[in-house]
Amino acid sequence: MLIGVMKGIGIFYYWTWFVWPFIFVFSTVYAIASMVKDENASMMSCIVSSISLLIILAGVASPAFN
Repeated sequence: MLIGVMKGIGIFYYWTWFVWPFIFVFSTVYAIASMVKDENASMMSCIVSSISLLIILAGVASPAFN
């Protein structure tokens, strides 16, 4: 079942591959900067960063799922 979900995410990645590296880098940098500046920083940028990394890795590994 999870392999099917990863295949679906991989297909979604193939259509939107040009967006995810930028989202990953900018959200990671924003998360680190906000953690350094403020003690009570929001974790939303960390979550966005981790989801974008999941999408990138699912797209890269998707051909191996067959």
